[in-house]
Amino acid sequence: MRGTLDGSAIPIAVEKVALHPQHKVLVVVPDPELRRSVEFALEAEGFRVDSHALLAAALQAATAGQMVCSVVDENAVSGRSGIADRLDPVPRPIVLLVDRLRNVPETTSQIAILTKPLLGRRLVDTVVALVGNEPKASAT
Repeated sequence: MRGTLDGSAIPIAVEKVALHPQHKVLVVVPDPELRRSVEFALEAEGFRVDSHALLAAALQAATAGQMVCSVVDENAVSGRSGIADRLDPVPRPIVLLVDRLRNVPETTSQIAILTKPLLGRRLVDTVVALVGNEPKASAT
């Protein structure tokens, strides 16, 4: 509450607006600090996050079918060859986080590539662009 000149209080409503409350994003990042950073960036924007260190655990999660987008670190995908094949069961679209561009799969409209370190709003802007303004129908 804020006071006025006569000492009376003026109520101030503080409300966090969830911009994308219906959008749940799957995050698969082995490094705990990077995973927390990705979680924080997405949650601060209003996304709900289902976060995992391992791809196998993420795919076994009961909510995997309800994701509107996935953020996957290349280190969560074992091996360097055939990354695209191992991403097949991951909910689309995918934001793939990579160290260098030489190890990435052929890009499609369903896979966006971001190089690390993630600076500024690149991750959030990419997820928003992939998800769009309308929620996708979730599988229940």
